[in-house]
Formats: sequence, structure tokens, C-alpha cells
Amino acid sequence: MTVKKTQTKADRIECPTSNQPMDSEPYASRCSTEVAPDFVEVHPPCKKTKDEAAGDSETESNFLPLVSAAHEFKTPLVVMLGYADLLRNGHLGSVNDRQRQVLGEIQESAERLQKVIQGMLLLYELRAARGHFRSRWEATEVNQNLKEIFAFWAPAAKQKSITYDFHPARGNPRVCVEALQLQHIVSNLIENALKFTPAHGKVTVSAMPCFWERRQAQTEFLFKFDRKENRKIENAVRIDVIDTGPGIPPDHHEDIFFDFVQLPGASSQGTGLGLAIARRLTEAHGGAIWVESDEGRGSRFSLLLAQPK
Repeated sequence: MTVKKTQTKADRIECPTSNQPMDSEPYASRCSTEVAPDFVEVHPPCKKTKDEAAGDSETESNFLPLVSAAHEFKTPLVVMLGYADLLRNGHLGSVNDRQRQVLGEIQESAERLQKVIQGMLLLYELRAARGHFRSRWEATEVNQNLKEIFAFWAPAAKQKSITYDFHPARGNPRVCVEALQLQHIVSNLIENALKFTPAHGKVTVSAMPCFWERRQAQTEFLFKFDRKENRKIENAVRIDVIDTGPGIPPDHHEDIFFDFVQLPGASSQGTGLGLAIARRLTEAHGGAIWVESDEGRGSRFSLLLAQPK
């Protein structure tokens, strides 16, 4: 007589890393192998709880008129930029050097205003989504997209004589975010780094695969499973933008990621939208963003995004 073994609850325990039964072949192939010596585990800082929904609703009545105005400004700005370009390039008649310089300044100011308007409209879309931003969670190659956005800001770095370096991630890691949105987030971080880093300073952009424990600490206790170091796998990518700027006081490390917030006494003009949009886009994709900095010691802005399973 053959006795059929009854599967117990313990036999059905899943690995918190691979989400596979611990006696299965996928678990054995993914989690029971040795980890490379340069394996990195990242722990984003715990953020203070903040009822943003309440804060958003309180300012909604003030924000809506600004969004309406932003929509109205879009078309006239496009027309202004078009005519300024025609004039500057001599298509409507010859211009002297001084006139060309003035037209260039007009274009630069109009483009800056256009960027502010685009930022306000995107921020409104993210605020209205309340954490449910609709996006295609496609797998995006990290190194190629970082290389493109790094190259975009290279002329600005050269203009300020800033040492500007890029260190791609080993291998060919991918993350769960659209390419344009990944570039948008990182572009905001690089732009800030170049803006606040003095001439002859240094800005470095880097990426590395890592392990990110996204489950609650109680998970392992509930499953009665003691995780071993060699069962962790690289499931995320950390992107860092490091500068040698003035640094940020610790009590402002969280505030700078909220809407329309600027550091007290900041000499550079801005609206306080860039980091707010970067944070909302990152969190909409299940990622994390934070800063490590001290006054006078520069800043390291870090972005953590999950790799596709």
C-alpha cells in the first residue's frame, strides 16, 4: 500500500525574495547560490509620516488657477519662441551681434518659463493621481538612459569647469519605469547638482545593482524563516548623483522633496518643483528617493528602483 504524503503548511512556505516555494527548483536556482563579493544591500532612510492628502486638498483651491493659467500660457510661449528663433537666425532680416544677443536672452527666458509651466502641469497630474499615477511599467535599460541624460548636461558642466563623471552599472540592469520618466527624474537631480556646485567642483553620476528589502520586517517572523546572506538577490538599481556643493542641513533633508519648497537663503532662482516632481514620479513607480548631506560637505541624492521580476 502506498502512503500519500500530506503537504504541510511548512512545506508551502514561500521565499520572501523570489516568491517561490522553498522546495521548488526556481527557488533553488535563484536564492540558494552564492552571492558575488561585491553584492550591495541598500536601506533607504525611514521617512516621517506626513498626511499629504490633507495638505494637497487645503491648497487645491489656490493651485487650480495656476494650472489654468499655465495652460493658457503654453500656446503664446510657443509662438514667442518661434518668432525669436526666426529673428535670431536672420530669416526675417539681418540682425547685428547685440540684437542677436538680446534675442538669445529672450529665448532663454521663454524656455525657462516654458519649463516651469510643464513642471506645474506634471505636478498637478501627479497630485491629482493621489498615488495612482497611470503609467506603463515597462522595463527600461538603466545605463543607456543615464548615458543620454548625462550627455545632455555635459555642456552645462563644461561651462562651469565642473569635473563631470559617469560610472555605469555593471552588466545591463533594467528597472520598472518608463525611459522618459527615468530621464526626467535623473535630469532634475543632475540639474540641481550642477546648479549648486561651484566652478571647478565635481559632479558624479553612478548606478549599481543592489538588494532592496521591500517587505516589512515582520514578514520573516511570520514565515518563521531566517534569511541567510547568500539567499538575497539583486532586485533593484541604485542611482546616485553626488556633488561638491554647499550641502543641505539635516533638518531639510525631507522638506526639499515637497511641493514648492526651497532652502532658506538659496541664492539660485527656482520654483521648488524639480525635486517634488522627482519624488512623486519615483514613488508612483514604487521607488524611493532621498538625500545624504551635511553643510559644507556636498550632497548625495539617491534613487532606488526595482528591477523587473
